[in-house]
Amino acid sequence: MGAKKRGKKEAKPKIKETEEERQVRLEMEALAAEEENRRREEDARIALRERQLREERYSKINAIKIHNQWRKIMRMAKVEELRKDIEILSQNHEREVDRKDAIIQMLDRDLEDAEEQYQLSLRGHLRVVEGLLDLQYLRMKALQEEFNSDLKALEEEFDTERAEIENAHARQKKDMHDMMAKMEQEFQEAENEARHEFESVREEIKNRNSEEYNVLKIQLESTIEELERHFEHAHQAYLSSTEMRTAAFRQLTKNDAASARIIEKRMRKLVRLQDALAHWRTKIATNSKDWEERNRALRNEKDIMSKHYQALKGTMDRFRSAQADRLKTLSLSSGSAEENLKEKQDLAEQILKLAELCRKMETEQEKVLPFHPTSIPESTDDEQTKGEKSDSATAVDASEVSAGNSAKKPTHSSYGVDEQGRIVEEWDYLNRFFKRYNKVNIDEIAIDKEKDRLGKENEDLRAILKQYLDGVSVNEDVINNPANPLMIVNHRLQHTLKARNRQKGAVASGGQGSGGAGQLVEVNARQGQH
Repeated sequence: MGAKKRGKKEAKPKIKETEEERQVRLEMEALAAEEENRRREEDARIALRERQLREERYSKINAIKIHNQWRKIMRMAKVEELRKDIEILSQNHEREVDRKDAIIQMLDRDLEDAEEQYQLSLRGHLRVVEGLLDLQYLRMKALQEEFNSDLKALEEEFDTERAEIENAHARQKKDMHDMMAKMEQEFQEAENEARHEFESVREEIKNRNSEEYNVLKIQLESTIEELERHFEHAHQAYLSSTEMRTAAFRQLTKNDAASARIIEKRMRKLVRLQDALAHWRTKIATNSKDWEERNRALRNEKDIMSKHYQALKGTMDRFRSAQADRLKTLSLSSGSAEENLKEKQDLAEQILKLAELCRKMETEQEKVLPFHPTSIPESTDDEQTKGEKSDSATAVDASEVSAGNSAKKPTHSSYGVDEQGRIVEEWDYLNRFFKRYNKVNIDEIAIDKEKDRLGKENEDLRAILKQYLDGVSVNEDVINNPANPLMIVNHRLQHTLKARNRQKGAVASGGQGSGGAGQLVEVNARQGQH
């Protein structure tokens, strides 16, 4: 099947390319060549990078090997150097040991000489010390004899003085004993006399007190008898005068007893009433506390309810004000949205009117394929077989398909769908419009470029014709012209150099123009995507 299809494709006659298709094909080939060059450069860059990495790895390995080898060489050199240093140090050490041995021997000899001198000085010192000891012994002996004589004299003097002191002490002691005995005797005599005087005075006072007591007793007894007689007389007079009062008193006593019983009954009743009163007072107090607590709880509940009511009222007011503000904002937003929708509707109507006007100016190809060729999906094998039909059949099928799709689409919807019925995103609504707009811009730019090219070609032909005429004719203008084609400079014609430079400039300007057109197409395509 594939071979047959290729045969059919090869059997198709070649369609003559238009200038636009040729430019597009050349641009595509240039892009493909540029892409191939870029790919080759990238491959070469990757290969160079790999080679660089491999060289760096080898250089690191070689550097490590060189360092190891150099380390071995340096270690051997260092060992030799250390051995030489050790030999030098050992020789220096031996010389130092010999020198120290000589110094020790010299010091030993000096020590022996010093020991001999010390022994000599020690013997002389001992002789001097022995002489000093003998002298000290003689001096101490003389001092001891002198001390003994002085001690003996002091002992004799002390004994005589002690005997005198003891005799004087005995005499004073005897005198003191005599004085004490005399004073005790005198004190005893004075005490006896004082006791006799006290006893006599006490007897006298006792006798005098007993006499006074008897006299006072007799006087008091007579006074008491007289007072008793007066009391009895007064009692009799009182009884005679208060007999009626006594009867009244007895009657009053009986009345008092009766009143006391009545008072007792009433007091008991009063106590019962007071107990009942206290009971009711306590009950009233407890009830008042309960009712006060209930009233307080009710007042607190009332305050809480009032606060809750005020809070709810404030919340309701704030909610109402917020809802009113939201309603105002919603009304303003809805008004602005309506205005925006009206503006968009007017803009859409203008676009539709312009589309209808542009529809009249479209070619047959644009009517059959109204969109950019890149937007046409790739066809399957069946569609490729259908593509071999004539243009009229294709136009009929396209019109039928578009009619069928338009029949399947909903008449009223809040979203856009494509030919397969899938939802189109909002930012993709104007993709087809931008594609058509870009196609028109590309056509306009291509026409301008073609116009410029033809104008330049016309100018070039006119210049060539003028140069040809100047070359075949001789007149005053040709002779005075500095770019005279009849003049030869460096075995080359002046007009040949000028034509070649002009051709190079035209090629450069053509490349820049094609690049500008590509940029314009890319910018317009981006605008269509947005």
